[in-house]
Amino acid sequence: MKLQITPTKKLQGEITAPPSKSYSHRAFIASSLAKGVSIIKNPLISGDVKVTVDIMKSLGHRISRVSDDTYMVKSYLGTLKSSKKILDCKNSGTSIRIFSALAMLVNGGLSFSGEFLKRKRPIVPLLNALESIGGIYNLTENTLSIKRKGKKCNSIELPGNISSQFVSALLMMCPLLNCKKKNSIAVKITSPITSYPYVKITLDVLSSFGVNIQESLDDNKVGRYVIITGQNYRAQTYEIPGDFSSASFFIVAAIISPEDSNIVINNLNFDKPQGDQKIIEILQKMGAKIEVYRDKNSISINGNINKYPLTGLAINIEDTPDLFPILSVVGAFANGKTELYNASNIRGKESDRISVVAQELSKMGVKVKEEEDKLTIYHCDELEGVDINHEHDHRVAMAFTVASLFAKTPSQISDIEVVKDSYPNFIEDMKQLGAKVDLIK
Repeated sequence: MKLQITPTKKLQGEITAPPSKSYSHRAFIASSLAKGVSIIKNPLISGDVKVTVDIMKSLGHRISRVSDDTYMVKSYLGTLKSSKKILDCKNSGTSIRIFSALAMLVNGGLSFSGEFLKRKRPIVPLLNALESIGGIYNLTENTLSIKRKGKKCNSIELPGNISSQFVSALLMMCPLLNCKKKNSIAVKITSPITSYPYVKITLDVLSSFGVNIQESLDDNKVGRYVIITGQNYRAQTYEIPGDFSSASFFIVAAIISPEDSNIVINNLNFDKPQGDQKIIEILQKMGAKIEVYRDKNSISINGNINKYPLTGLAINIEDTPDLFPILSVVGAFANGKTELYNASNIRGKESDRISVVAQELSKMGVKVKEEEDKLTIYHCDELEGVDINHEHDHRVAMAFTVASLFAKTPSQISDIEVVKDSYPNFIEDMKQLGAKVDLIK
């Protein structure tokens, strides 16, 4: 399906932030490692999380929907069943990285396929780290097979600067190892952890499921995790919080509108360690009018780019890579220039986000400067409507939907279904707030 986007003047109304993709992945996987029955409330169930759920089913777990927003997970004895199937991870980095580590617990290991491997997205440093505990693997352009040979329980060394999901994968797997000669294992982080807030999300979920991990990192996020082995995950009722990254698209849409906009976004828990809640602080520094109501888990945005102009900033994007596409769009509307730096790891996401965003902004008439780990975006008086190519990246598609709302001519985005990877109701919420968007075949 294509999305036709017609220039829009303002947005008004109230929406509910969708469930967090990151929390949904981790809660479903944790529930599969706990003996008994867990209840997951308000999860995201589409896109990449569906990939995780389908893999869990292939590994022996029963997952059933018990109401509109509640799922029951009955685990397979708190472990993972052997499977001779090649598990399709599609382009889900979280799925293939965490299950690659969990393959150490499966008799005979696991095999994977998917778009992730065809795109050559990073995974080898994690596979090499697993060799410390007996992991052996075979990686081709189309498949990955990995298993554990023997019962080695040596300390694991892992770079942190490529993907935080490598760290999360080890933190979820290591507590279940059985090490006869010692009761703990150390995971040594040899370079600063990028996207560290996602590791905090992993630790938050693990704690809720009864798993304890000792973290000892310096200010640069280098150090170690000491993990007691032979722990048991505890079956749990777990509620997924709303997603700040998904909310960011509507926050920005309101603040860059040319006429008075006011929207309220609910279901945002500020007590959870989501790094992307930093979007509010960043935009406020740029001049946006955003009110936070922590007691109500909501925010209110008053927007009008002419009344409340934005000023460009230099923004360290290292810990918040999912904000990169939408902050790049903000840069086109902010006075002066906006620099998004420490962004090199973003090239290994669902797309090479630096390159794709630079390309599409340029098509719309925005001056940009692309560097290896940075993108500089200069103020543009008026964006041109174009046909957007999102390279199958859901966050790029949503960011350019927002940009296109305020271009001077209509735009189109093909394969808009990709937004369901993280925001199933994105189009519906856009329409509810008054955006002129229409699906066409």
